[in-house]
Amino acid sequence: MLVVGGTGFVASHTLPRLIGGGDVYATCRHSAPPPATAGVQWLPGDLAGSDPTENWPSRCETVIYLAQSRAWRRFPEGAADVFDVNVRGVFHAAEYARHAGAARFIFASSGSVYGPSATPVRERDRFDVTEPKQFYSAAKLAAELLLGSYASLLHVVILRLFVPYGDGEASDMLIPQLVRRVREGEPILLDGKDGLQINPVAVSDVAETIHRCIGLRASAVLNVAGPEVLTLRQVGHDIGTVVGREPRFEHRAGEAQMLVGDTGSLRGALGWAPRTTFKDGLRAWLGSKP
Repeated sequence: MLVVGGTGFVASHTLPRLIGGGDVYATCRHSAPPPATAGVQWLPGDLAGSDPTENWPSRCETVIYLAQSRAWRRFPEGAADVFDVNVRGVFHAAEYARHAGAARFIFASSGSVYGPSATPVRERDRFDVTEPKQFYSAAKLAAELLLGSYASLLHVVILRLFVPYGDGEASDMLIPQLVRRVREGEPILLDGKDGLQINPVAVSDVAETIHRCIGLRASAVLNVAGPEVLTLRQVGHDIGTVVGREPRFEHRAGEAQMLVGDTGSLRGALGWAPRTTFKDGLRAWLGSKP
């Protein structure tokens, strides 16, 4: 197995589940080699290089693409890096998988490819691709479309992640930002009465999903989301309960949106779906921290 983006947030929780199931390789940046990890062979490289696959193993059964650009919020300044990681790197990895005789390619995409919806979104829902999207979401969708062509050559599994959270997540992501606001007594801003509706997924459940997908023998597009639909107000109260601080809220002009993924297809494909409640996921992440 080869994990592309082996030092990232999701990968750090996924790699331990893969060790012992065969030879495990993982890529890392030349500039930030990780410490030696038992059971993992690290492959330094650069997805923006002319051939990022040149030191990857000649044969591979499963490619798991978890690489993420650190510049995903910085448009247009960071657009080139987002493109290199989310589109160009995916193409190189897919071509590598084809030549290495891989049976499957697992790609971590994003629930943001759907855009706003009034109901929980399903994988077969149609949405207008001409509707303007954030560059990050557009790049993820472009990669999905490219990978669809490879489904005639190997099993392509696209996982659309809905607000993953947990230990090791970047501090500028939604849930860490909300945790910081509650801890520091800053208000959480709500559109409408109760704010955005989401079903965030614990990163441990994302890692378990990826591990289970290694056994799939078919191509699939699957939403990966948590078992509870929560408003931003409910998220704030749950964080407050876990960290022992009453959350504050402020309202702003705007209509509350929904970013909720239906996981029926995931349950049908794997016989399993994420089941960690948000409070339990928070406790596992924050319970031992000040």
